[in-house]
Amino acid sequence: MARLTQLAIAGIATAGLGRAAPLGRPNDSYAVQQWVDHSGQSITWGACPDTFPDTLTCATFHVPLDWSHIHSHANETVELGMVRLEAQDKENRIGYLFINPGGPGGQATSTVAAIGDRLDPEIRARFDVIGLDPRGVGISTPVQCDPAVFNKRVKFMPKTEEEYEALVQYNEDLGANCLEKTGPLLNFVDTISAVKDHEAVRLALGEKATFLGLSYGTQLFSQYASLFPNSFRAIVLDGNLQRSQSESSNLVIEGTSYEATLKQFFNWCTSTDDCALQGKDVAAVFESVRDKASAAPISAPGCDDVSCRSDVTLEDVIFTTQGFLIAQRNWPVLGQALLEADSGNATTLSQFNQIAVGDAYEDSYLYAGTAIGCQDWAHASKSLADVEEKENLGAVFSPLTLGASQSYKLQTQCIGWPAPLSNPPAPIVYKGKIELLMVNSLYDPSTSYTWALGLQSEIKNAVLLTRNGSGHTSYFLGGETTNVTNNYLLHLELPAPGTITKS
Repeated sequence: MARLTQLAIAGIATAGLGRAAPLGRPNDSYAVQQWVDHSGQSITWGACPDTFPDTLTCATFHVPLDWSHIHSHANETVELGMVRLEAQDKENRIGYLFINPGGPGGQATSTVAAIGDRLDPEIRARFDVIGLDPRGVGISTPVQCDPAVFNKRVKFMPKTEEEYEALVQYNEDLGANCLEKTGPLLNFVDTISAVKDHEAVRLALGEKATFLGLSYGTQLFSQYASLFPNSFRAIVLDGNLQRSQSESSNLVIEGTSYEATLKQFFNWCTSTDDCALQGKDVAAVFESVRDKASAAPISAPGCDDVSCRSDVTLEDVIFTTQGFLIAQRNWPVLGQALLEADSGNATTLSQFNQIAVGDAYEDSYLYAGTAIGCQDWAHASKSLADVEEKENLGAVFSPLTLGASQSYKLQTQCIGWPAPLSNPPAPIVYKGKIELLMVNSLYDPSTSYTWALGLQSEIKNAVLLTRNGSGHTSYFLGGETTNVTNNYLLHLELPAPGTITKS
């Protein structure tokens, strides 16, 4: 389904479209509308590949590789793949609900495929739920790389010039490899391009849509609101990113939120029967595992370096633990993993540390995550000294996790990346009349409540719903927070400002 093609698009007006326009100018809407009107395409739903449930239908739609030059007949196109979970109550159907699960690089198609039975019955009845994989991801034209090149080990927290040079060489080699295998798409997977792709699909579907963005999806759909403020019925942003902060601020904000959530895990683990470390000093066990992995990699005898690595390093421990904390259902597994690793068996930790396995659909999450992040997030470090400043900052503010975070990883893995920073960080400017709903937990290991407050101050026309709990994003957890969110999605009724939920 996913491929890069060249279409001869006739009849597209060229006036004013020769150069990229500043974000949010009227010809953003004009260019997308012109593409849809004159490309001769429609969205036709049909059978999905066998890997998807038979409750879904699938479709494709082509968009220009470079939205700044849609008039060029030489402009290649990107194929977008999407799935639809059709509304059950046609008479009371509200419209289309687009869901993006985050990432960057997360597959919306697999998310919609997995959530059919978990959706509120009224949401399921009244919305056509759409999972549109962003360009570079999943069943859309994917970013492709060699798994062996991607999986090569380097230190993202270098301590010597040799380690720093090895890191930069790895980034350059991976970027060159991905560019060779992916082609020019690698230079056009920025979020602004994905925003315009979503608008093109929405226009082709023929009505205003509702959007639910989680994690990175909050960046995608807040930038969508900024560019196309009159194109949507409602937007929910759950687990919020604020991209306008400085690099150093992002490291401190995300790193301290990760560490605060880790301490919540320690408190939970020591006092519950569900944790293998009940009654123990859980923080001390974590530090023991961290320090042992720092001295020498801990063996993972259940892994074969194909589906998971055969040992676990310090960086594996501190970066992987953040992933465990995302969902509280994984907390018992983390407790067991730390207990085993402290005894010399890091298999469970390693199994949670994703590596590329040679499956184009699954691996696109990893490859596109890097490619999109490097076009969206600032990464100005140019020397070992620059990186060491960030490491030292992390060690001061997050001493347990040493400053590890997704923000830190992007800032180091993008040094030497071949694609440009084409969607640089900037405040969201939203001038629409529709009030957005934002949702954030207080203890989110990935998207800090501080980011949520900051993004709300930029959007202005939004209500922030606070969940007094832990974990990354809230919508799919059910409970009071989901009920309040569904009330907005269904009836456009917002909670009172300052509302706090407990579940």
